[in-house]
Amino acid sequence: SLPAMFELSGTSSYNTQRQSRCLSALEGDTDHNTFVLATLVLRGENQLHVIDFNEDTNEVWCTRVYEHPSEVWSCVTCPAPENQDLVITAHSNGSEQRISLWRMEGVAEREHSPESATPLPPAPSKMPELLQLGVPVPLSDTRAVLWNTVLPEQVTTVHRESVRVWQLSHGAAASSAAESGHASPPDDERVFGCGRWDPHHAHALALGCGCGLITLDTRTMREALSVPSAHEQQVRCVDFNPNKPNVALTSGDDYRIKFWDLRKPSTPLLSEGAHSHWVTSALYNRFHDQLVLSCGTDSLVKLWRAASVSPAA
Repeated sequence: SLPAMFELSGTSSYNTQRQSRCLSALEGDTDHNTFVLATLVLRGENQLHVIDFNEDTNEVWCTRVYEHPSEVWSCVTCPAPENQDLVITAHSNGSEQRISLWRMEGVAEREHSPESATPLPPAPSKMPELLQLGVPVPLSDTRAVLWNTVLPEQVTTVHRESVRVWQLSHGAAASSAAESGHASPPDDERVFGCGRWDPHHAHALALGCGCGLITLDTRTMREALSVPSAHEQQVRCVDFNPNKPNVALTSGDDYRIKFWDLRKPSTPLLSEGAHSHWVTSALYNRFHDQLVLSCGTDSLVKLWRAASVSPAA
């Protein structure tokens, strides 16, 4: 059994004054604790807020605000430092969903410390839309947008009945995208629910599909691994150990989180009844892989120490 850890050494907060659904790290900035927070307002103006956090002083403040035309259901930022100003959002106008690539102009030149003791958010700036990935889709069809951290020119969009890999290119004045591959669920009874690029293998993509876990080789878009019954109910999240190749973590509607050695996937390394309802997300700490954070529809967030399945144990 995993020990749950509960200890607070201080809190800090930031208020967008709007309902929000998604928060993403500014992946291309490896020197600062920076996040992009997106708002979810159906009838009203939406925004992306760039938030910086100083872990020494426990301060959080907004350094940039960008206008966004519709409610944002998910966002992901470019992992390449030279393109840290690129962000992709899945957004909806209430009748359909679109996936767009935007440029957050000036984000690399922002101030990295607050100018006053109680800084106010800056005035919103316009954010140019560079392109759209694919065509509009029905509401709730987009399950994930994933940027390949090993090959930043690749992005995957995960939909209920398809997975598509896009090849991006960025010029001085414009960006372009071309679809390089697509795949469908292995059978008609299952749909895709989540995904994650493998940080140790450039062409490996893990997907939750119904109750199962599969991996694709994106060079051929063929299935490389299948665990048909990874969970008793739908798989909600998959993540890879940041330090140890071939080790993954899944969570599902069966209230459990499970750790896997993908070289021997017949039995999980560890299975833990983590929540009293669906486990919607479970993720590794990127620096300390013994630490895992999970959350569920029981309205709880839990921090776990998974020492028995960590290479640092």
